[in-house]
Amino acid sequence: MVHRMFLGVLAALSLLTALALAAPIGPKIRVDRAWARPTGGNPMNGGTKTAHMQGMSAMAGMSGNDATSAVYFVIANEGSEADVLLGATTEAASKADMHETRVRNEVVEMAPVPRVAVPAHARVEFKPGGYHIMLVGLTRDLKEGETLTLTLQFEKSGAIKVDVPIRQER
Repeated sequence: MVHRMFLGVLAALSLLTALALAAPIGPKIRVDRAWARPTGGNPMNGGTKTAHMQGMSAMAGMSGNDATSAVYFVIANEGSEADVLLGATTEAASKADMHETRVRNEVVEMAPVPRVAVPAHARVEFKPGGYHIMLVGLTRDLKEGETLTLTLQFEKSGAIKVDVPIRQER
């Protein structure tokens, strides 16, 4: 009887040890499905500056000549601890601000977001109509088929570089 109890406890400890070794300790951040909107061109001639992009410029309080774009992606935290996205930078823009698109009193608006929590074992999606990185003061035209490098700064995981393809929304 004592022998069977000992084997049961030993089996339970072995299982707990295996589970602990399989789960990453701390946050384990992965960024997937990144893409950025192209800019430039005459929309009347098949150019890539969409009405949506012009609307984002207007909501951000920019003149029609200011070049902007938006970056979208999915953050997956496969670790056992939460992390926080604190911001982003890129060589393609003078500013890369985190925003959230919200509807208030039937009006769509963008609001700056200082930080985005990424819970343990969870995903946070940056997508049109939700969270996004707003690129302000582009240093170059973003053309479909090219890429830009975005560096995301996390509270615990530090800097993570992401290659971002430039493409139209699909």
